[in-house]
Amino acid sequence: MFRKLLAAALVASCPALAQVAPAPAPHAYILNGYRLSGAKGVDEDAMIAKLPHHAGERITEADIKADTATLGATLKAQHIDGQLFATMAVKNGRVWVLFDLQNLQVQQSSPVAQRRWLGSQIFDGNSKISSAALQSATGLKPGDDLPVERLNAARQAIIEAYRKAAPGADVHVGGKMHITPEGKVEVTWHITEPK
Repeated sequence: MFRKLLAAALVASCPALAQVAPAPAPHAYILNGYRLSGAKGVDEDAMIAKLPHHAGERITEADIKADTATLGATLKAQHIDGQLFATMAVKNGRVWVLFDLQNLQVQQSSPVAQRRWLGSQIFDGNSKISSAALQSATGLKPGDDLPVERLNAARQAIIEAYRKAAPGADVHVGGKMHITPEGKVEVTWHITEPK
């Protein structure tokens, strides 16, 4: 009894002695490769080759975020303006990272060119939740403006819908955008459900 009380007193006086469950490791993918589009006037393959991660290596979403920042800084250093978007195409634990540089500057002759709006969204890989339910979860409707923050929020809403439907399930959501010259965006959400 005395030993139990002593152990409890030691843990209370020195929290470092308490056992703490380790934080779950971030999910890693096998990198298939990168693709950069929209950066006119540069060798896109050479830009990609300078990134620290290469095909066949393990990569996390934090790594992809860091690589996006690195590539954006490199483009800016070469005086290439625009907004860099990164989307993930995930299948069977492997990922393609697709970088798209969009020139969002206002052109005097074409005020519509700066506006990006939703034309449609498609859901691929979902079987546990219907496409209609996921579309409702994103809150996006055809004609809605699509700043990058809104797309990120829609992706997070899909993940939250899966957390409610299947608590503890490891679901991954990536996306691919096709943007017309008029600014119409067609989004394809690639969903990898747990087996």
